[in-house]
Amino acid sequence: MRKISNIIFFSLSITCTLTLSSQEIVTGLKDNPVAYQYYTEEKIIKKNALVSDTLELPFIDDFSDSEVEPKQTLWADNHAFINKTYATYPPTVGVATLDALDFDGSHYPEAGPNPYQADYLTSQPLNLDFLLSDSIYLSFYYQPGGLAEPPETRDSLILDFYSVDNLSWNKIWSVPGIGASGSFKRVMIRIDKPEYLKKGFQFRFRNYASQLANTGRADMRVNADHWHIDYVRIDKNRFATDTILRDVSFSEPVKSLLKEYSSLPWPHFKDAYNTQRAAFVDVVFQNHDSIPRNVGTYLEIRDLINSKPVYKISPLKNDLPSGDSIHYKYSYNYLFNFDAPDLGVFEIKTILQTDLFDYKANDTLRHIQEFYDFYALDDGTAEASYGMRGSGTKDASSALKFFSYTGDSLRAVDIYFVQALDSVNLDYYFYLNVWSDNGGKPGTKLVNQIGMRPEYTDKLNKFVRYNLDTPVYLKGAFYIGFTQTVEYLLNVGLDLNTGNKLKIFNNADNGIWKTTEVLPPSTPMMRPVFRQKANPVSVTSPTSPQINAFPNPADNIIRISFNSAFPESDNIWIEISDISGRVVKKLLAEHQTDIETGDLPEGLYFLRISNAFSGQTISSKIIINH
Repeated sequence: MRKISNIIFFSLSITCTLTLSSQEIVTGLKDNPVAYQYYTEEKIIKKNALVSDTLELPFIDDFSDSEVEPKQTLWADNHAFINKTYATYPPTVGVATLDALDFDGSHYPEAGPNPYQADYLTSQPLNLDFLLSDSIYLSFYYQPGGLAEPPETRDSLILDFYSVDNLSWNKIWSVPGIGASGSFKRVMIRIDKPEYLKKGFQFRFRNYASQLANTGRADMRVNADHWHIDYVRIDKNRFATDTILRDVSFSEPVKSLLKEYSSLPWPHFKDAYNTQRAAFVDVVFQNHDSIPRNVGTYLEIRDLINSKPVYKISPLKNDLPSGDSIHYKYSYNYLFNFDAPDLGVFEIKTILQTDLFDYKANDTLRHIQEFYDFYALDDGTAEASYGMRGSGTKDASSALKFFSYTGDSLRAVDIYFVQALDSVNLDYYFYLNVWSDNGGKPGTKLVNQIGMRPEYTDKLNKFVRYNLDTPVYLKGAFYIGFTQTVEYLLNVGLDLNTGNKLKIFNNADNGIWKTTEVLPPSTPMMRPVFRQKANPVSVTSPTSPQINAFPNPADNIIRISFNSAFPESDNIWIEISDISGRVVKKLLAEHQTDIETGDLPEGLYFLRISNAFSGQTISSKIIINH
């Protein structure tokens, strides 16, 4: 397994003045926190989608309308990681990633320097009871590496077919790793043997991965050997030359409504509006067909706090030549309601209006724009990790630049740390720092909080909140970060989809601050947290039923209470529903009830309390923010 850090080491020795005694290091991830959370929470809501029998053709999945886990209606296992951030230039937005980790984000027991069987992606049984003349083909796209760790030449991606008669899996196709990231390639395979043209046929992708031998560098063995699969299709009446997708689809996720940040505190947005609000909502879609297409595009923005659409753009038509990709910019002039409470949550939905024969799952994109209590330059997903290592890095500092548009008190810093397989980060500490600005570089040290240790979470890119002993008032440019106390990596999660190179500083070279020299376009996952004083709470009439939900946003527990104007009964129920209306929690209520919310995905939910006898109901909204 070739490490990204080895590449950087080479580039440093050739092109940079930075010596071996002061290195910045980019590595892969020890584990997959997204998958770990998804599969190891104590209370996972089981999927209702069950396959009653074999699937009929066509079989199509481009992974654009699923997250984390493959759709159970199409796939029989859950080892592959479904995501929209790891691949580069996929045919359609969303891929299935096979890597070195098990489905729960942990390393396989067989993990070692020799190639070992890692992930599977296995189809549900299909009905292939057809004649040879029906000309059935399987097609798919694959990419080694992408933004993640590429597979070594000794690693491989394999396709197997299942023989119903022989009850056996047979290797049909494979490709070795190339030791570097590559572009997507298309594969066409005819299914023409009688043993596969049966009801109950299955196919599966699997990969072999490998780890570095334990060389004594305890921070080198990480997740690796990534393969990305996209647009899997089986159908009849196809031919070897049938390599054109008759489809127009989105190929990139929707970005933030902000120019530089993915999020900022809602009370700050009013002052940041003119500077930070992006004038356009950017989307990218592509005509994969061999003929020109006329495509309609539609935009809607919904206020999820108030559960209503706040802005719409009527469908616009675009002529899209064959093979062309459009970077389309929706111009919008929605004026946000800054009199709203201390948080804002908006859904940006973009829709393509395509021909009837197009695959529709990739015609809709959604992005949730959150405004809570922090500034964020990263997109919330780590594809790698970042730190400093080697002689001279003891007492070195790393800093990330931010700009507070509103004078406010910084109360905490959120950091997402990731581990190596043989982590050395568990038993040493760092200084948590905040600096003022000095001509575009870190200046006076405003916070130097000792005794902070890397804390790790195995949840959805879960940040750890490090509270400041004393809040510090800030306005304008400032910097957050840390000072190391040893010459080992503090592996901060690294987002490879946002580039903020000019905002990343370190002073590992003789204490002189300079911007990073070795990072690819990326952002360390550190966030400053501001909390203003709560707004005055209005006094309501004691005769009016009221709900109190605290804390809101909630993490693992939310306490629900309601006043005495809602009569006591043995039949009062609490329901929590997601934005689609699906009830995710329901239980009998008391006037004060604690509800576990750690198993709920982040987002907006609707809270409803009802009296089964009287029919009286009261409702409210809550936010889950892990």
